[in-house]
Amino acid sequence: MNRIILSLALCLLAGTAVASSVEFGGRLVSSGDTAGKVNQVAGKPDRVVQLENRFGANTGERWEYYKSSKTILITFEDGKVTGIREMFN
Repeated sequence: MNRIILSLALCLLAGTAVASSVEFGGRLVSSGDTAGKVNQVAGKPDRVVQLENRFGANTGERWEYYKSSKTILITFEDGKVTGIREMFN
């Protein structure tokens, strides 16, 4: 339990929020959504980063959206959203 509280406190201090969904213009992107749905809701990402494991094999992608006061990072594995992070500027 203490580890969870410490992790949450560190996230808050770092200005990062981990979420299971994020809103784009009144529509939600959630964990488990396909890349096609994210593209329909959020539009083309500002940056796409290929993710690799320590052996150099592709494990997925991270789509980055730059908004006025935050950066939204959406991670995909096997074509589905596996993680959403919001970093506040």
